[in-house]
Amino acid sequence: MKSKFILVGLACLSFGTGAKAQDLIKQIPEDAEMIAAFNVKDIVQKANANKLNELLQKAGFFEKSGISASNDIKNLGVDLSQTAYFYTRKTDSISFTEFIFPLNNKGQFEKLLHEAGEPKAFANGYLSVGLKPGSMLVYNDRIARFISATTNTTFLDNDSIASRYGIKKVDYVARPSDDYDAWADTTVAAVDSVAEVWDEDEKPLAVPVAPPVAIAVEPDTIVASTEVYPPVVDIAGVDAVEMHDPSYYDSLYTAYEDQNRKNDSIRTGLRDKWLLNEASRLLSGNYKSLSISDQEKVLKNLGLVRLYVPRVEDLYRGLMPYTSSLPYYYMGIKLDKFKTGYQDGLLDLVQEGNVLKLKGSVGLDKSLAEMTKRMYARKPNSKFSKYLTDKTLGFFNVNINSEAYLREMPAYMAKYYSGLLGPQQDVVEWGLMALEIALDEKAIAQVMPGDHLVVVNGLRKFKKDYIDYTYDDDYNATEVKKTKEETLPVFIWMFTSKDQRLIKKGLDMAVSKQVGQVYDGIYAFSKQKAKDFPMYVLLKEDLVMVSNDSLSLNDIRQNKMNASVNKDFVKLMKQNKMSAAMDLQKLPGMLKEMGVAPGKQWEATLAQLNQYGSTAITSKGVVGNRAEVEMSTRLPQTSDGAISYLLDQILAELNKR
Repeated sequence: MKSKFILVGLACLSFGTGAKAQDLIKQIPEDAEMIAAFNVKDIVQKANANKLNELLQKAGFFEKSGISASNDIKNLGVDLSQTAYFYTRKTDSISFTEFIFPLNNKGQFEKLLHEAGEPKAFANGYLSVGLKPGSMLVYNDRIARFISATTNTTFLDNDSIASRYGIKKVDYVARPSDDYDAWADTTVAAVDSVAEVWDEDEKPLAVPVAPPVAIAVEPDTIVASTEVYPPVVDIAGVDAVEMHDPSYYDSLYTAYEDQNRKNDSIRTGLRDKWLLNEASRLLSGNYKSLSISDQEKVLKNLGLVRLYVPRVEDLYRGLMPYTSSLPYYYMGIKLDKFKTGYQDGLLDLVQEGNVLKLKGSVGLDKSLAEMTKRMYARKPNSKFSKYLTDKTLGFFNVNINSEAYLREMPAYMAKYYSGLLGPQQDVVEWGLMALEIALDEKAIAQVMPGDHLVVVNGLRKFKKDYIDYTYDDDYNATEVKKTKEETLPVFIWMFTSKDQRLIKKGLDMAVSKQVGQVYDGIYAFSKQKAKDFPMYVLLKEDLVMVSNDSLSLNDIRQNKMNASVNKDFVKLMKQNKMSAAMDLQKLPGMLKEMGVAPGKQWEATLAQLNQYGSTAITSKGVVGNRAEVEMSTRLPQTSDGAISYLLDQILAELNKR
């Protein structure tokens, strides 16, 4: 049954946006932590409905769901003209997730639920079906909502909160032999204490449950109470013979396990109670919906799938549950003072023909946006272009304004992070100010302004020394230095340097100390150990170049680079503050030349890379008040596009089974 509903979800996610999408998005609470929107209509059009049907058939979905006669996703009862949503909501005690999708035929949809049991009346015209523990499905004629809940363990780890709900933390300890009755009474009290702590409306839920009524009190409302500690037992009085009796320890373990089972039962009861309360609250509409501005950010220019985080800073805090307590006590760190300058975050999955893209962006506050623009206000050196050729397997380029970066970073650290340190805040701010005064940004920027390019240009065979051992008749080992050939990628790292005096002086010093040598203007640094490869440095015009291949640097020194320029790579580099790309078509040949065997299961996939284009990660820096980044992969050209091609690959794999 569980696998079936996973397939239902996949089927629903495989199909649009219409006017009704506005109605569904209003079901999402304003305090949602993460929201995902699925453009069902666009997905099914780009994926090809016939291929989706074929995929579900081969997965056995239609046969198991009882609608095998038609074998058509249109008979799932799901409205394929609207957008489906998934979101998470979190309190200090519990985390909720909900998947909302529209229906156009309740009868057809109910056929998928026949194995889960008979639907029961719930609330506000909804029916409910119980699924796996901690989850439920509620639906009416128009909408289906899959809601699940998970308790946050750190909430109930607090002794006073655990005591409030009747959870007793007991240790596996020995009982004193001279006070059996007292020990037994204590154990029984620990096991049965739930009856004393639970109010009438807080008792563990029986199954089946009546339709719940929404309550005003939130599950994470904490009532102050006195901490309760497990009884401390003095084992000094335990009779030695009794302690060696196996049944004695069996009884201890039984009591320990009984209490743990009772604790688990309480936790389960709380989770189910809070889940029912949440479902009642949602269906009654007794909450504030997502704001209009957030709704627009979810739906505006929606591609295939969008993930939206309304408050990135809150998400950071939610990912660090322990940092609000332990560091505060031991290091003086105050998480409530933590700032990032980040606002909302977006991640989009988009298809553009045969190109599949992931586009991400995060909103920045005004101060951080202006600061970041200054730090990345630099273009790549135009001389980099000629080193991106048709031999280039891949490259990485980043452009930072070193002067602005060194000038802005102390102010950035002081504004956003010094507040974490409580009493040490003044000292940190003083140290950052001292650093700002000590740095000569302009001088450092002349040595290394901040534009860097790393290029991987094919392969070359390198001779590598290694240590082996020979043994005499008495098994005494003797080191033997041997040489072997290895085929490795050739790389060149280059950066702009207007003032190369410091770098050249350092290189000359290394030569004078016999750490390196210089041949025709190329500095060579020998391998220090048998496992190392030599490195080479060339100073040419306003560029500093570091490589593992002296032949490449020698060609550059003599202006003998005859390869054609890779226009796609040059375009990526010039149009972005940061860019990295790899030509997937060259990857199979490179691996073969290196002697890397992918294994039979990967042979076909690797061979298909000859039809692919480049995979790239790029960033234009800050546009408006948003920091943007994009990842794209050019798949083989087909008439239906990228998503359809991926489905073809999945079907091909299923046909092999």
